[in-house]
Amino acid sequence: MHKLKAKIGILLRDGSSPKSISLAIVLGLILGTIPILGSTTILCTAAALAFRLNIPLIMLVSYLAYPLQLLLFVPLLLLGARLLDPSIATLSLPAVYEMMRSNLWGAITRLFWANLGALLIWALISIPLGMLLFAALQRIMRNFHKTPEPVT
Repeated sequence: MHKLKAKIGILLRDGSSPKSISLAIVLGLILGTIPILGSTTILCTAAALAFRLNIPLIMLVSYLAYPLQLLLFVPLLLLGARLLDPSIATLSLPAVYEMMRSNLWGAITRLFWANLGALLIWALISIPLGMLLFAALQRIMRNFHKTPEPVT
């Protein structure tokens, strides 16, 4: 825990504020779990550049969230299918694999609505959760942030 606190302290003294570190962690986690495989690096880089965040930190958090993304992908896809295209909600993973093997473009177009539904469900969950996590992390990060005392 001491090493983690020291590293966070270095980041804070390096010009990063508790707010920007909290935002980088939250966006890395949220974007790292988006149910669009292969998009996290681009999305995290764009978010880091747009909000002037620490790119290595947001990437590290998104890479650490990758197992969670894989764990949530299929349940979100199935819920998304139930939400927007119930005709494919009963497809099994072997059936999806066979669809992709036999006709990739057909599988992509057939699974589009399930993916869109998964993205909607992810947004409905991740946005409020991200806001709560951001508020909590800001409080925690303020404890690590020590302003330098003025020299007299």
